[in-house]
Order: sequence, then C-alpha cells, then structure tokens
Amino acid sequence: MAIEWKQGFKPARNTASGIRMIRPLLVLFITLAHLFVIDHMSRVNGAATLNFDNWLMVYLKAGLAKSGVPLLSLISGYLAVVSLERYGYGRLLWRKARRLVWPLFWSNMLFIILVIYPGQSQDPSVRPDLQIYPFNLLGWFQATFAFYRLPANEPLYFLKDLYTCFLLLPLLLAASRVKYLNVAVIVWMAYKCIYLKSAFFFEVFPLWFLRFDIVFAFYVGLLLNYWQKDLVIKNRNLNLALVVLFLVSGGLASAVYVLLARPDHLEFFLWLDFIVKVCSVAGCVGIMSLLVAYPGRLSRSLAWLSPFAYTLFLTHVFTFYFFTRGYLYFFPIPEFFSISGWLYIVTMLLTAVAVSMALKMAWSLLMVRARALA
Repeated sequence: MAIEWKQGFKPARNTASGIRMIRPLLVLFITLAHLFVIDHMSRVNGAATLNFDNWLMVYLKAGLAKSGVPLLSLISGYLAVVSLERYGYGRLLWRKARRLVWPLFWSNMLFIILVIYPGQSQDPSVRPDLQIYPFNLLGWFQATFAFYRLPANEPLYFLKDLYTCFLLLPLLLAASRVKYLNVAVIVWMAYKCIYLKSAFFFEVFPLWFLRFDIVFAFYVGLLLNYWQKDLVIKNRNLNLALVVLFLVSGGLASAVYVLLARPDHLEFFLWLDFIVKVCSVAGCVGIMSLLVAYPGRLSRSLAWLSPFAYTLFLTHVFTFYFFTRGYLYFFPIPEFFSISGWLYIVTMLLTAVAVSMALKMAWSLLMVRARALA
C-alpha cells in the first residue's frame, strides 16, 4: 500500500527554474575534485608555505569541489516530499533505483572492466583498497555498489548514499514533522557530520553512509519543504552577502588547510570542512537566486546544459582518465601553474562536457527509435 503524506509543500515555479540553472554548475564543481593534475593532498597532509599557488590548488579541490554534493542532496530532500505524495513509497523507490542504483551498477562495472581490472593486472598499487585482480567476487561487489568502500568510479558513492536517504525517507519525514524533535535531529546529524567515529546512521549496509553530510543536507531539504520555504531568495543584498560568505569562508579555510597538517589537527579540519559545506550551500543558493532574478546569457546557458549535467557526473572520470592517457602519450606531464596546465584543465573539462552531451543525445535518439519500432 502506498504511504500518503498530505503536508507536502509544492515548490514555486522559480525554484524549479533555479534548480535547473544551478545543477550543471554544482556538477562542474564536483568534477574539480577529480582533476589529476591538482595534487592538493600533499599540501593538506603536510604543512606547506602559504602562497598563491598552494592556496589556489587547495581552494579548488577542498573549497569549490566540496560545494556540489551538499546542495544537490538538499535539493533532493526538498523535492522528495512531492515525489512521495505523487508516487507512493514503493513506486518512488523503484523510480529512484532506476535513476540511482542502475547507473551506479553499469558505470562502475564499465570502470572496473576498462580501467581498474587492466590497471591492477599491471600495477597492484592501482586502487589497492579494491580487490579486483585476480578476480574477487566480494571485491567486484564492493567496487560496484560502494559496499563499505569508495566504488570504482569514485564520485558515484553519492548515488548510493542518496538512495539510502530515500530508503529512510518515511523515518526522516516523520521526524521532520514533530515539533522540537526535528531540531534535535538536525543538531544530532550535524554532530555526526563532524565526528567520523559516529558517522553512521546504522552500521549495516546500505544504511551506512560514506558521507553523512549527504543525509544531513537531505534532511534539511525536508525541513525547508515542511516549513514552506522557497529555495530562491528574493533579497538581492542577502544573495550577494551569501555568495561573498561562500567565497570568503572557502578561501580562509583553504589558507588554514595549507598552513596546518591535517593529521595533526584532524578534528579542527572536520569542523572547518563542515563550516565550508554549510557556507557553500548558502552561497550556491545565493547564486541560484541571482540567476533567477537576473536572467541573461549565463542563466540561459546553464539551463540549456542542465539536461546533460547528470550524464557529466556519471562519465567525467572516464573522460578525465582517457583524456589524460592520450595527453601524456603526446605531451609531458602538465604543470598546474603554467599555461600548459591551464590549457590541459580547460580542454579536459570541455571534452568531458562534450562527451556527456554526445552520449545523452545519442541515448535519447536511441530511445526515440526504440519506441517507434515498438
């Protein structure tokens, strides 16, 4: 029997428009985390000199790159209430399985077959956390479904954790509707985002989260829907302040990341990570609101790119990997802080976008022809 919830708040039209515009920008931020030429961890794990080169490298990967997942999770929670009312719990899980679990499966399987398996056969240091070569059934399962491991296609852990949020949707939704309890739950979740030892909902797969801030942001989205808050803010000055807060908080945190060694200040770094993610959500909401309030060429371009954003998320690691292999076949390793490095990054990002567009359009054309034949 379908579960019926009668308290859902249907978002305004400008919210849907804003989400469509901000989605490709958030996915682009996520792709920054997987630019191979940027080795920010050497700066984060060991204290380094605070100069522009080190700061920018850390800012791109530890600041901007972390701003995509939290808001995408919040948006998913915000829209989940309407989906639950429309489809019911069972049908919603089936639809999300097709949207999240199926791509999680095929994308990781392709990455195992094309990248990880041949890589480990030649070099055991390739993803040593995964047992792929020689063939190991548990290792393949872990790499495919993010079973207590980052999957083969690493950013796709987000799909597993997001689907877990939908599995927990009735429980999370019930908690969000109870006065005072909803505030207590959000405080508890914020605490779990910071302290890794308790960063689990239940220590049973799939209810174990690789990143607990995903369920935290998802729950915040549920609360905003319950409180009937529009995600698009109409106050221009507030939006500008949120954008500045986002940029400044990420910039200052990145300076701290460069100066201090993460292993020696782990708890402090976790607090900073959480603060940066919260500020990033606020800042990206400000950007989204400005895009809606002042439509122009950028807004139209982002709206046009939006249908390709999910395909870009699924395929950008493939493109980055094979682009880098082809690049290194003809050219030396690019230096990040040089013209060659920036050309390499820009060209690779444009290639990833082009590949995602080509794959999306080819798949859409195939489906149209298949339906016509049927």
